[in-house]
Amino acid sequence: MKFSAFDIQGKKSQPFLTTRYASTSQQHILDYVLVDHIPSLVGILKDSGLVIKFIRARSWHEYIKLLWNHSRITKEIRGSELLQELGLHVPKIHEVGFGIVPSKKHEYLGYYIMENLTPSGFQELSKLIKENAIDDAIREKIMTSVYLGLKMMRDKYIVFSDFHLDNVFSNEYGEIIWIDPGVTTYNKLNENKFKDKFNHSINRFIFYCNDRGNTLTDKETALFQSLLIPKQ
Repeated sequence: MKFSAFDIQGKKSQPFLTTRYASTSQQHILDYVLVDHIPSLVGILKDSGLVIKFIRARSWHEYIKLLWNHSRITKEIRGSELLQELGLHVPKIHEVGFGIVPSKKHEYLGYYIMENLTPSGFQELSKLIKENAIDDAIREKIMTSVYLGLKMMRDKYIVFSDFHLDNVFSNEYGEIIWIDPGVTTYNKLNENKFKDKFNHSINRFIFYCNDRGNTLTDKETALFQSLLIPKQ
């Protein structure tokens, strides 16, 4: 383990306790920011070109959840491992760090550094659809892969609760990679809760697509609706 800090747009970040790391540097420099919104900040690191995601703590309760591995950052790291165990492709995670002391100066719950998919020709699926950058055959291949991945999660009692097409990257060949997999696992003892949560995630995904301009075709909508678990 080591302590790490970051230079974020000219300001030094809070310290982090790093439990998995690939570099010996104790301070990284953020080259530029890709996304900066309430849940997180995502950017590219200078020199390495890797992607870093800082997860913001929405309340002090989230620091407490770190103690029993139930925080949002823990769920995303574990989610990546679970999807990989299912045989799904996810970005390689190089480094993970956790915020140490909750205070007003400690903005982030933690961070992780992962593979940058863009140089390999992968882009957000939502962007590819909006820009009509894929033909019908490739789109069908991609959507079938997304469906099969969600079905595998359903069969293993896994809910990707905030799933949307920004969570899938694809290339010109229709290969896909899943990112930011904040998941929750269930078992047969709480099967009814699992059904409710899984169905909610699928319905939310379909609504999100149509609401954000990533309109699903009728065939695609029917395909994803077939994942819904009937209530007994």
